Amino acid sequence: MPQASPRLIRYFGFVVVAVSLAFLNGLVQSAPTNARPDSKKLLLIAHRGASGYAPEHTLAAYKLAIEQGADFVEQDLQLTKDGALICLHDPDLARTTNVKEIFPDRASERDVEGGGVKKRGWYSMDFTLSEIKQLDAGSWFNRANPFIANEAYVGQRIPTLEETIEFVGGRAGLYIELKHYPFYKSLGHDVASLTAAVLKARGLDKSGNRIFIQSFSKESLLRMKEIAPGYRRVQLLPMEGEGREDSRKITAALAKEIAGYAQGVGPDIRMVNGRGDIQTLHKAGLLVHPYTFRGLTTASARLPLDERQQNGLTTREQVINDIRLFVGFEIDGGFTDYPDVWKAATGTR
Repeated sequence: MPQASPRLIRYFGFVVVAVSLAFLNGLVQSAPTNARPDSKKLLLIAHRGASGYAPEHTLAAYKLAIEQGADFVEQDLQLTKDGALICLHDPDLARTTNVKEIFPDRASERDVEGGGVKKRGWYSMDFTLSEIKQLDAGSWFNRANPFIANEAYVGQRIPTLEETIEFVGGRAGLYIELKHYPFYKSLGHDVASLTAAVLKARGLDKSGNRIFIQSFSKESLLRMKEIAPGYRRVQLLPMEGEGREDSRKITAALAKEIAGYAQGVGPDIRMVNGRGDIQTLHKAGLLVHPYTFRGLTTASARLPLDERQQNGLTTREQVINDIRLFVGFEIDGGFTDYPDVWKAATGTR
């Protein structure tokens, strides 16, 4: 699912979020109520699956996303100790599994962000795939969201990329994110090459039109361009890495740079200051897929869709209004935790 590193998240702190949401709410009155006026299809990308309704990056979330009409289902990739690519957003297993209970003494300290600060956690790189397959990746969701708890989520497992490819089949496209590329590279692993190898082994090296490769790391996308140029590449913004503060604002120079190695860009919706920013990216020939349309909810703290906010809108109404606002900016698609709400907002089936 696309999500910035903790360092970048700190940059987009509470104040920026509040200001950005105020901007969105201020413009929403003029947002269109129908789908984009031209015939170009807006791509519906299920963020970590239908993660607003089911535990992220589980087959249950992918299944629901497909049933709700997602064009693409997102996979965040992490790596195991024995070199398997798994679909998991965090490098640390603790948030979305019961790893602390099953392996209480297996925590370690790692500097994932490359800033010289080690953090204690249960990192996927310290566990074999067999060990990770013992973990319950669904019960946490029921505890965090009792209003949409489902017994079927208990015991969900973390899928591998291969398992996800087989499960999704041709029912939706794959929108794959290369996570923490510099971290894994520092350990001697090229996640781009590993991903390309899996796709090729599954016969997907000639079907790039149904696959996007995204990353916050420019280096990883350049590597993918080198070894598997047939897949469409999407630069997530803001970029990770020292000295890329310039990528926190959409400019013609940034758009031109990205267009040199990628076909699309995925900006944080809080970066977009109106139609002009989208036009700047389009003029460079880039597709634009902002993230993430989910209102005031977060991956770890959902809100009932019918719950009314301080601005008088329900959570569902807020998500719909935000989507319609950006459709009016003429985006090419977007990431959402609620595929069915996207359909309602855009008037598509």
